[in-house]
Amino acid sequence: MNTKRRSAKLLALTAAAGLVFAACGSDDDSGSTGTDAPSVETDAPVETDGDAPPETDGDTPPPDTEAPPPDTEATPPPETGGEGGTLIWAHEQEPPDMHLDDPENNLSITSWIRSALIEGLHGISGSTEYYPELLAEDAPLTENADGSVTADFTLRDGLTWSDGDDLTADDVQWTLDVLLAADGEDEDGNPAYIYLLGDYTGLDTITDFTVNSATEFSITWESFFAGYKGVLNEVYPMHVFSADPAAAAAELNDALREWSHNGTVIPSSGPMIFDSWNKGVQMNLVRNDNYHGSNSPDASNSGVASVAGVQINFVTDTDAQINALEAGEAQIIMTQPQLAFEDLASSDDFTVASSAGPVFEHWGLNLNNTHLSKACVREGLAFAMDKSEVMAGLYTPLFGDSLPAEGLGNTYWLSNQSNYENHAGDAGYGAGDIASAQAALEACGYTQGGDGIYEHPDDGALSLRVGTTGGNRLREIQQELIQAQMKDAGIDIVIDNVEGGAYFGEVPFSADAIACSTSGGAEGNCDIWDITQFAWVGGPWPGGQTASYRSGGENNPYGFASAAFDARADECDATVDDAARAACYNELDRYVTTLEMDPDQGLFMLPLTQKPSFYGFTSDLSAAGVAPDAQGAGPLANVVDFVFAD
Repeated sequence: MNTKRRSAKLLALTAAAGLVFAACGSDDDSGSTGTDAPSVETDAPVETDGDAPPETDGDTPPPDTEAPPPDTEATPPPETGGEGGTLIWAHEQEPPDMHLDDPENNLSITSWIRSALIEGLHGISGSTEYYPELLAEDAPLTENADGSVTADFTLRDGLTWSDGDDLTADDVQWTLDVLLAADGEDEDGNPAYIYLLGDYTGLDTITDFTVNSATEFSITWESFFAGYKGVLNEVYPMHVFSADPAAAAAELNDALREWSHNGTVIPSSGPMIFDSWNKGVQMNLVRNDNYHGSNSPDASNSGVASVAGVQINFVTDTDAQINALEAGEAQIIMTQPQLAFEDLASSDDFTVASSAGPVFEHWGLNLNNTHLSKACVREGLAFAMDKSEVMAGLYTPLFGDSLPAEGLGNTYWLSNQSNYENHAGDAGYGAGDIASAQAALEACGYTQGGDGIYEHPDDGALSLRVGTTGGNRLREIQQELIQAQMKDAGIDIVIDNVEGGAYFGEVPFSADAIACSTSGGAEGNCDIWDITQFAWVGGPWPGGQTASYRSGGENNPYGFASAAFDARADECDATVDDAARAACYNELDRYVTTLEMDPDQGLFMLPLTQKPSFYGFTSDLSAAGVAPDAQGAGPLANVVDFVFAD
């Protein structure tokens, strides 16, 4: 009864604020590196690489376009109906540039737009699985006597660039050469790659690339790399850049920001071509009439797109987005779920088509905190947390049964994937078990004080700070719900947020905090944060999540350091058999979400739930595309399927 009253009160409070489902959806996530390394889901760009990008003028339009003045209003929507017409997408966040791998730009909106412009060896389906995109089929693998593994790839017949040039195996090899072009070595003796790519995992272990024909090529890795399908997730047009990889890398870095090289738009291999960008207002794409057709298992149309183009209107205000959809000034939306969308979702003129994706929310624990360094305290938190209350109050009203009512219990495999196991739930965590929470605390010397809060004889009151992006109402409500749950167990939680995207750079991923986590507490500042609430963005290859947990890794803010985990992670990634590899990743997760594998350092992640974006379309469309909620996919991944009603 107390739980129900608490949820109702918070939801009523949220309704007054107008933002129940401010989920900070994956449109704000850090960009993929191409190998499915996890990225932070944020409210603003987050610096994820130590190298500062070259400065750019944010108001400069692409060289081949004539942009209206910055204060120009958005172009009125064109007439639509039947074959043709311009599809209009209302979106709240504009990318700072189109590079994506630029450390200053790691927003999923960038990858979502690029999915309509440029294709790679593999794409990502609505079920968050890889499919052959430029390839004719999955590549057969050969395990060689020296331990290396060779994949024999075959491109689809008839692949072309939008300017009419053939897309061949030479483009693939040139792309790899550009990505690996290096200008000397860094201070650690590693290659100083010219191209701004956040993670070279899977690229730096390639030992041979052989072009066998215009459509056939082979890649050999020094050992099996489980994320090989995420490598070369974009192939670039060799014929418009320098042949020399080093020169081309510098050119590509510059060209991708405004999607233009030497005054000409970069040719597309996708169903759309970049057209123009009126910064602060809108971006326009036009149909690629030379498109070779979609190979996505989600696509119904295998030819060129039906719509003549896509107009992306950057509309920051939620009410304005809804008004645009209701007035027929936009047809699709894929954004952060919010309370205001509930009325839209119930309209007969609007179809909600959201699906679970690879973004998952969690409470992460700082193992260098005096209290949280004790396994019994972490168990106390895990037992006291009631995920079902969070789900019932915040997610189920909009997403129904697409997410498990008991919340998420795994960080490698997610609930809509066949290999998912609820490890946290199996351990009894996340069910609001106050008695077990208190028993765990008392077992290691905590006693309950007169105010109901537990105290340790040496370390004092059990008071912990939790932080996230201030102003994100859904995250704030999650904090408030869980704060009340923890108080019932005798744990004091103090909400300590930082407004907007500054939270990540100033708190869990600040230089001092990362120095603490990477040094095992010997350096930096270990007192900047206690508990952090944010989301990781994964992908079809769950092994990418390991980068967040490896000893000494700068993607690991938690301070977890286990040689056994690191060694087992290497074994998982090198396991060729799919079923055995899936089971291995589940074993890794038990290090993270339970105390089963590591009774001392384990259980530093409390996964909460997956976070679908709010995706839907109006009745102006007679057909719409599947929109995979993932990096490298998004609402335009199957733009070929959008058709206007007659």
